[in-house]
Amino acid sequence: MLNKPDFYLTSHKGDGGKDTVFDLPVLKNVPFKLNTVGRLDYRTEGLLLLSNDGAFIHHLTHPKYKMPRHYYALVNQKLSKDQEAEIKKGITLDDGKTGLVDIRHAQRMNLGKSQGSWYYLTVHEGRNRLVRRIFEHFDIKVVRLIRFGFGDLRLPEDLKPGEYRQLSSEEIAKLKKESQQI
Repeated sequence: MLNKPDFYLTSHKGDGGKDTVFDLPVLKNVPFKLNTVGRLDYRTEGLLLLSNDGAFIHHLTHPKYKMPRHYYALVNQKLSKDQEAEIKKGITLDDGKTGLVDIRHAQRMNLGKSQGSWYYLTVHEGRNRLVRRIFEHFDIKVVRLIRFGFGDLRLPEDLKPGEYRQLSSEEIAKLKKESQQI
């Protein structure tokens, strides 16, 4: 479990000089090749799982297993109740209709000279930039996006950005069990 910092790619090779999570000091000397369990955007922070077990990665990321991914999103304006209801029912994006999305408004706050709102979202698919595109559908900009959970696993508050910890055998077993329930 890595707490991915902002401004890092989740790939083995950088793009245009951008750093990857594998450039982080904590991952540079790992004695075996790790792969990411899905991806987080360059500007998305938070819980990123890594593994050297391809079958495990497949079960956690394949759409048919519908593993929930939990996010906090800070956006530049509040959704209307109708927009929230539309998101929960599913909206059509350029690559198809979204699946089940749970969304709840958390709080309002100032963002410099503008106003913004935090939302909790749970999605059950790992489509590219899905959370950002959901808000963009309503011309709302995501200012900050943090994944805080994957399945029943949560990012510990004391795990600082750029740090990682190994999952316990119990956490791995629970994720494996959760990913095989259809």
